[in-house]
Amino acid sequence: MLAKLETLLRDNSLCVLCTEATGNPYCSLMTYLLSDDLGTLYLVASRESRKFQNLLANPRVSVLVDSRQHQGQGANIVSVTFAGLFTPLTDAKVLPIKTAFAEKHPELEEILDHPDSIVFAIKLTSYLLLDGPVAADQGEL
Repeated sequence: MLAKLETLLRDNSLCVLCTEATGNPYCSLMTYLLSDDLGTLYLVASRESRKFQNLLANPRVSVLVDSRQHQGQGANIVSVTFAGLFTPLTDAKVLPIKTAFAEKHPELEEILDHPDSIVFAIKLTSYLLLDGPVAADQGEL
């Protein structure tokens, strides 16, 4: 099952980041970069965005990645829901990640170049992998 998890993460670039603050959940469609060790997702947002303010208030998140980007209608959808923790990045790590985002996702140029943008990490801690409507596997990372 871990091979399926790795394939899903490497073959996709979109996720749903779910944050919460003051009892109110909030979901955001995001583009991510995956760390080499598969344990961290890197994302970019505006410092003033609700998602980032929620992360500052509550670093615990849920992240959903699925195979809909590459599946036809009626195909078996594979999805994984992660629990994770928001982690700020040191200045030394930001530039290489911004450069990688710019190379892999030129559609993010406007936010990457914006002076209010921030790159951050989500450390993945556990997962629930669903292969279709019934088959499931879960574990710690």
